[in-house]
Amino acid sequence: MLKQEIKKKITQKSLSLEKYGLNDLAWSKEDATDLIQAIMKDRIGILGGDVYKLKSNRLEPLNDNWSCEPMSAESEEEYYVRSKTKSLNYIENYLIENGENIIFSITFTEKLI
Repeated sequence: MLKQEIKKKITQKSLSLEKYGLNDLAWSKEDATDLIQAIMKDRIGILGGDVYKLKSNRLEPLNDNWSCEPMSAESEEEYYVRSKTKSLNYIENYLIENGENIIFSITFTEKLI
């Protein structure tokens, strides 16, 4: 079960994608990077994520994504740090053209509910 303090960090600046037919949360580039930095020392990893564009109140999948699977030789803690570092690098380096409303959904190793 996910600790309340971690859940609060994760959901604090999230955008629900329910109105677009997805049971998921997403974040702007800035909020996603802030979130990952805030949970860097917490016991949770990131399995990967997807990139979307919000356009005219429509959600457009960009078919851009990343993933991070645990390696057999690493501890759970090592995986958590590596997965968050990889996610942070992906999001920070994702190019967004001026005026685009790009959001990132993130899949965590723990359920939020």
